[in-house]
Amino acid sequence: MNLAEEIRRTQVSQGELMICWLGQAGYLLKDGHGCTLAVDPYLTNCGERIRGFKRLSPMLLPAEDFAPDYYVITHTHFDHLDYDAILVVKERSPKTQFFGPTSCLDVLAEMGVEKSRCHRLDRGMRYGDRRVLVEAATADHGTMAPDAIGVLLEMGGHRLYFSGDTAFHEELFCGVAKFQPEIVFMSVNGKFGNMNAEEGARAAELTGARYAVPCHCWTFAEHGEIPACSVNACGAGAAFRSASGREKPGHWTAKDYFSKWRRSA
Repeated sequence: MNLAEEIRRTQVSQGELMICWLGQAGYLLKDGHGCTLAVDPYLTNCGERIRGFKRLSPMLLPAEDFAPDYYVITHTHFDHLDYDAILVVKERSPKTQFFGPTSCLDVLAEMGVEKSRCHRLDRGMRYGDRRVLVEAATADHGTMAPDAIGVLLEMGGHRLYFSGDTAFHEELFCGVAKFQPEIVFMSVNGKFGNMNAEEGARAAELTGARYAVPCHCWTFAEHGEIPACSVNACGAGAAFRSASGREKPGHWTAKDYFSKWRRSA
């Protein structure tokens, strides 16, 4: 069974949230009603075509099988705004709604995504309906992506934070703490303006989250990778670990990439 089929067949109960890591900084979430939301999915090899960055990790989901209800993009870099995947998704999944800062919406317009399917999400802006609440948090990716955002998400009764690409600033993560996220997902490859693992652990502690997950690693040699060891972000009790303690994602099976989350009593 491939990952796309396994995700479709996974039954998510009320109070649970399926969280599937797609590699790099990409995630797909599914709630008990079958609603799906993606953050920064990098599904293709467009990075090699655009910048010569050869993909080292496996491509887990073909864009042809990717049809989330919500598609959130934090900034315009190809490993977050997958130029090749979006061209496929916009045609094959008319239900998909796209969200991102102004620079991302400009790119989507150039790619022919209908204006009615694009929702501006600049810093401090939010979108909400009966299924999800998405808010754009501040991120600092420097002049490389001046309007880059982080993502505060409430879905399936849970609160999560995705840092996107950002440098470490204590006040930034203290601001995230006001949202009271349960899990935070941190880009920590330590290059191209991103936090390293130690800064990510400190940031996780500042958010007050119970769990933290490192990402933005193992996809390109140019990006480096996080240590395989665990780092405890003490204080708030957040555990900052390399997923499953595995050395390389190429050794993983599909089941290693996702789990169902339920708030502990």
